[in-house]
Parts: sequence; C-alpha cells; structure tokens
Amino acid sequence: MRPIPFTAAAAGCALLLLSGCGSSGDDGAGKDAKSSEGPLQAYMKPVTSAYDDIDYEKLQVEQENIIAACMQEAGFEYLPQEYSNVSNPWDEDEWGTEEFAQKYGYGYSSGSESEDGEEAAQVDPNADYVAAMSESEQAAYWEALWGPQQPEPVDEEAEVTWDWTTAGCYGKASNETYGSANSAYEDPAFVELQEEIGRMYEKISNDPKLTALDAEWSDCMNEAGFDFAKVPEAAASISDAYSALWESADPDGGTDKAAETALREKEMATAIADAKCQTKVGYQDATREVQFALEQEFVDAHKADLDAWIEQYGTDAKATK
Repeated sequence: MRPIPFTAAAAGCALLLLSGCGSSGDDGAGKDAKSSEGPLQAYMKPVTSAYDDIDYEKLQVEQENIIAACMQEAGFEYLPQEYSNVSNPWDEDEWGTEEFAQKYGYGYSSGSESEDGEEAAQVDPNADYVAAMSESEQAAYWEALWGPQQPEPVDEEAEVTWDWTTAGCYGKASNETYGSANSAYEDPAFVELQEEIGRMYEKISNDPKLTALDAEWSDCMNEAGFDFAKVPEAAASISDAYSALWESADPDGGTDKAAETALREKEMATAIADAKCQTKVGYQDATREVQFALEQEFVDAHKADLDAWIEQYGTDAKATK
C-alpha cells in the first residue's frame, strides 16, 4: 500500500514533538495554558515557539506544486491537490476532556473541517487520469510519485526510518518544503537528546502511581462494555483501526464508507467512556503530576544539552534559564 500523504496538520504535530499535539488534561485544560505546560515544555519554548507562526497550509501548496513539476519531468501529468481553508476545529489543549470526546471522539475522523463547518472531503483531481492508464502505466505512475514499493519488514515491530530520497516526487517535495522546518529535530548533533526525551515520556504510563489507577480505570471501562487493561490501550485501539482502514484504501485514497462509519461510531463511544473513566479515577491529574516531575528531573540532568540545542535553534537564546 502507498503511504498516506503528510498533511499540514500532521506536520504541525510532528514538529511540535511532544510539547502540544496529543496532550491531554482535565476538564479545565485549555483555560490556563500554564497549567498544562510542564517544565520541559516550558524550557523548550525558544525552539518550539518557532513553529507557532509556520503557515502549514502555504507549505502544503508549495509541496503540491513541487510534486507537479517533478511528475512532469518524469513524464506524467499531476494536478496539485487543494488543502485550502482547512483547519482543526478544536483547541489542542481540549484533547482528552469529556467535552472534546463528546464532540470529536479522539479526533481521528474529525481532524479537519471547512470554513462553513462541514467536514472537508479530499478529492484527488488525478483519479480519472490514473484510472484511464493501463496497469503497467499505473505502476510507473505510483513509483514516480511515491518511489519503489518497499517490501514488508521481516520484523513488524522494528522501527522503520523514512528516507525521502527513495520516496519519489513526494519525498523530494516533502524534503524541500518541510526539511528546514524539521532541522531542529533531525540535526545529528541532537538526535540522542530527542531520543532521550522520547524515552523519558515513555516512562510516564509505567509509573506506579498510574499503574495503580489503571486497574480502577479498567474496572470503570468494563462497566461501560470495554475491555482494556491500561489507559493508553483505548486510544491506541482506535488509532490502529484507522491505520488498518487507511492502509486498505484505494490508490486514490478511497475507503470502505460503511467500515468508516462503523469505526467512527466505535471511536466516539470508546473516547467518551475513556474520558469519563479517567475523570472518575483522577487519571489526568496524576499523569500531570508524574509528567511534570519527570520533566523537571530531565531538565536538571540535561540542562547543558538543552541549552546547546536552544542556542542553535531557539528564536531567543536569552530565554534559557
């Protein structure tokens, strides 16, 4: 299967690392930004704030134009896809609250809306052009666009590193538009720092304070008709289901609408029960307490590396503590 296009919204999440997208809080999250911002997130602000003003919609347009020029050089027509006037309908700090779950579930199926509030439908303007090709011509077209089909990894759990140089015109365009924006997180001098940050956040869900609450949360979810042992499993189950749905999509992005509708209903029911049970056992407050403690330990232990990273990529090096 061909990969799903790297949307502007996805780009924003990737660039913000762990400082914003996917964060969750209690029912008061979002009302006071400082209450949901940990010591490490605050310390990294000189770098992460640089991405606040990036016009991802503009970058998406640039990327599509580069793809079109590249495909023309490869002997194919390509009409740029339009992503204008599309944005997330929520404040990211609302994610994880009961109010958010009631409206958007986990946000997978309601990730973008048009200005009039209708769900944005992405239409591939190249679908008819590709459909008129022979099977061999289509194979050549997709290889030019996405690069050679990669074999399935022997070890399904092995980490797969995306190489833009082998990803056809899409890879070329993605590197030219988002490459510099990603530089702070891909600089070899600071890769180990990024990996350490990732490992630090992985420790959160395994903290004894939270594992004790997992059991209470699991009992609550069982009463609601769901069978999960730990909090992260609920959202992960929906994420995995959407990944499978998108992986089974047609080359032009079409999915099984009945399956998509059923999954949307499952997402909403799971997210609502999840949010209610987390509130009942006080999971978010405990998570924030554990997270902030680990972040402060990390800042204290890695201050020199963080300062070097901020000096290199920060918008205001004087903001370091």
